[in-house]
Amino acid sequence: MSISFRKIRAKNRLINPFKDFSLDEIPLEIRFDPLTGQTGRVFDLFFKAERIDPSETVNRSEEMFCPFCPDAIEKSTPLFPPEIIPDGRIRVGEASLIPNLVPFDKYAGVAILSHRHFIPIEDLTPETMNDSFEAAQIFAERIAEIDSEIGFFSINWNYMPPAGSSIVHPHIQVNCGEFPTNEQRMQLESSREYFRKNGNTFWHDFIEAEKENDERYIGQIDSTFWMMSYVPQGFLPDIWCIFPDQCSIIDMGKNDINSFLTGLSKVFSYFNRQNILSFNMSVFSVKDEEHFRLNAKICPRLLPRPIGNSDQAYLQAVHNEPFCVRPPESLCKKVKEFFD
Repeated sequence: MSISFRKIRAKNRLINPFKDFSLDEIPLEIRFDPLTGQTGRVFDLFFKAERIDPSETVNRSEEMFCPFCPDAIEKSTPLFPPEIIPDGRIRVGEASLIPNLVPFDKYAGVAILSHRHFIPIEDLTPETMNDSFEAAQIFAERIAEIDSEIGFFSINWNYMPPAGSSIVHPHIQVNCGEFPTNEQRMQLESSREYFRKNGNTFWHDFIEAEKENDERYIGQIDSTFWMMSYVPQGFLPDIWCIFPDQCSIIDMGKNDINSFLTGLSKVFSYFNRQNILSFNMSVFSVKDEEHFRLNAKICPRLLPRPIGNSDQAYLQAVHNEPFCVRPPESLCKKVKEFFD
């Protein structure tokens, strides 16, 4: 096993006015991702998200036109050409999957979760999410069937405006293309390189290393393993889910989807308890790759504080360098409580 949890520790020394102008030291860690080698910066600063009532945002959205609500979807959303989706849309229970008017890939769909215009984070149960994720899988299967050049898939979610969503009505986005995103490419290339150097699959070694380390490992739900990310991608630590036996969304069975959504709902319960009411999520998938494994990252996002500032700044936007104000190890036990 050659998993490395590398970090460089440093301290900033300053005369602190909040400590009677005494000499103070603020610790900083530069961490290296065990898979890709990319760096991120981790502080240990006290931070607690304030509970911000989303009702103003929801009420404002209800006064605006919503194409995803039941009385508008048939007339105001596009259809797939029949050679792609014969019925124009994919319907599973209350979920409808339609073309994305802002396509991020060669084939791009939007799966609307339900008829409800707003679903609070505490109501995002496996049952509430299941139809849309099944529709996303059906879409990916269909695209793989009709276009042999497609090799990369992802399921993505911007929940609420702080995460970049322009529509409050909950929906997930499914992208299928010939070329990977930067994150998919780095994961794939690094997985291959790890196998070349070590003769083992990174994902299996990584899960065992995290279980043995026991600082960030949250738990297992059937075919899924959950842990805090060693190098967080956001202002607050994100959570990583790994499917150790599958590389593709297409391979997921109903039990796999249920296992993932069960874990996801537990993460959302934790978020809700911590006053985190918005998030980004991505499921990374390839069509067929021996050394890659299906995985997902869930990143908490903060509702704007009274001054209206974002939780991202120049370091992420320009330097492509994430920073986090809490070590993931300090929150792992709190997340575990929701998985017990």
